[in-house]
Amino acid sequence: MQPGHGAEPLERLLVRAAQALQRCTRRAVGAHGLTATALEVLGVLVAHDAPSQRDLAGSLQLAPATLTPVLDALEAQGALVRVRDAADRRIVRVSITTRGRERMAEAAAGVERVLAGLPQPTPGQAATIRAHLLELLEALDRADQR
Repeated sequence: MQPGHGAEPLERLLVRAAQALQRCTRRAVGAHGLTATALEVLGVLVAHDAPSQRDLAGSLQLAPATLTPVLDALEAQGALVRVRDAADRRIVRVSITTRGRERMAEAAAGVERVLAGLPQPTPGQAATIRAHLLELLEALDRADQR
């Protein structure tokens, strides 16, 4: 720990830790030719069979216009396919391919290697941190709704 960090507000430390973690995971994912958003897209597609493009955007909390270039890139890489719904041609279904599953697994393994190299809290510390973070998130959600 660097000198002076003991006085740094907890909220600032949380922000700094989140930013540092994002940088490390972006680098790990980028080494596999993906962005963090692309990895999230592939993760949702593994969990949900052929969602509509609109539902996929909702799951990721992204505007459809933001999601489209990510899907374009993943489709060009052979990681997913988009097909019009047979029952309603206005709906575009998105499915992960075998190549997409492989790319996701490789990138996720890279992220896991980064996480494995980080200091791990004891089970008691983890429970305390988790409880505080959940409490903080709930309070922030309530404040955001005002």
